[in-house]
Amino acid sequence: MVEFDSPTLARDVERLSEQDIDRLNFGTIRLDDDGRVQFFSKAEARLSGYGDRPALGRVFFTEIAPCMDNAEFLGRVRAAQASGKLDLEFGWFGDFEDRNRHLRVRVQSASTGGYWIFLKRD
Repeated sequence: MVEFDSPTLARDVERLSEQDIDRLNFGTIRLDDDGRVQFFSKAEARLSGYGDRPALGRVFFTEIAPCMDNAEFLGRVRAAQASGKLDLEFGWFGDFEDRNRHLRVRVQSASTGGYWIFLKRD
């Protein structure tokens, strides 16, 4: 089983099938370099309250989660990308169903370009 705290979380997830990723106990989203959703796990849709709304191909930070389009979230991601090392972990408050819910966020580069966002609810 893939652990959220694994230092190689992105590589661990990339070895799984989409169905296995959907069964993880945390949310998993893969974005391309332009921030368009390439993968949005069923676990993330369920755990966040996003539900069955369409996600694939949408710009994550403007069309799905505009609350994360700020210096504290997207700014961190862009700064890490610019430094050449995208491997972040930080806390965040807010979810689709509960704006006060605490999340642990990990962001890591995807092996074929773009990046993964992993969200664990406390």
